[in-house]
Amino acid sequence: MKLLGSLLLMVLSFAIIAKCVAAQDEQDNNSFTGTLVESTPDHLKVSRPSAVQGKAEARVFKVTTQTKIEGGRLRLKQRIYVRYVSGDDSDTAILVIIRPSAKKTK
Repeated sequence: MKLLGSLLLMVLSFAIIAKCVAAQDEQDNNSFTGTLVESTPDHLKVSRPSAVQGKAEARVFKVTTQTKIEGGRLRLKQRIYVRYVSGDDSDTAILVIIRPSAKKTK
C-alpha cells in the first residue's frame, strides 16, 4: 500500500512539473495567428475572432528590416502567423509566416 501511495505521489509530482514547464513555454512563445487587415512598410495589423462572441481581437506589429517573411507576398485578407517580441511601447514582428489559402473543392 505504501508503494502504491509513493508511486501515485511521484506521478502527480511529474504531472505538476510538466504543467508548469508547458505554461512557461507558452509565455515565452509570443505568437499571434489571424487575418491580415492592414499592411504598411512599417507595421502589420492582424485580426482574429475573440473568445467573446461578436468581438474581434486586433494586434499591431512593428515591421523592421530584421523581420523575416516566409511563404510569399503579404496581401490583405490572408491568414498569417506572427512571432513577435514585446517592447516598451509596441510589439515587433520577428517572423511572419503566410498560411496557404484553403483550396475550394468542386
